[in-house]
Amino acid sequence: MTGDRVMSDGSRPFQERVRHLRDAWALNGRGRAFLVSGTSFFAVYCWSLNYRIGDPTAPAYDAELAEFVAASYELNGGSAGWNAMLNGRETCSTCHDWYRLENLGICTGCLRHTCYGCGDHERCAGELL
Repeated sequence: MTGDRVMSDGSRPFQERVRHLRDAWALNGRGRAFLVSGTSFFAVYCWSLNYRIGDPTAPAYDAELAEFVAASYELNGGSAGWNAMLNGRETCSTCHDWYRLENLGICTGCLRHTCYGCGDHERCAGELL
C-alpha cells in the first residue's frame, strides 16, 4: 500500500483517506511509503491549507497531520518542487483545455483536475479545491 494508492481510492471520504495515511505513516516509522506525491500530493496540500474552513468537526490543530503534509512537501521537492508543479500544465478533465496547474482545481472525490469554468463534476460527491 502506498500513499498515492490510498488517495486514489475515491470510495472513502477525502478526510478519512488523509487521516488513514497520517496514522499509517506515524505507526510505521514515518517512512516514505505512506507519503503522497504528484496529483495526490497536490490534493492533500491544497486541502491542508484550508481544511478547517467551513468544517466545524475539524480539529483546531493536528500536529501529526502537519508533519505528514510537511514530509510529503519535502518529498515533492519543497518550495522549488511546489513551484514547478504549479507551473506545470494539465488538462481540465471536463472541457479538456490546457491550463497551468495553479489555475485548476482538484476534486477530493476522484482527484481529477477541473477548471473553475467547468466547476464540480456531475456524478462525483467530491469537493473542488
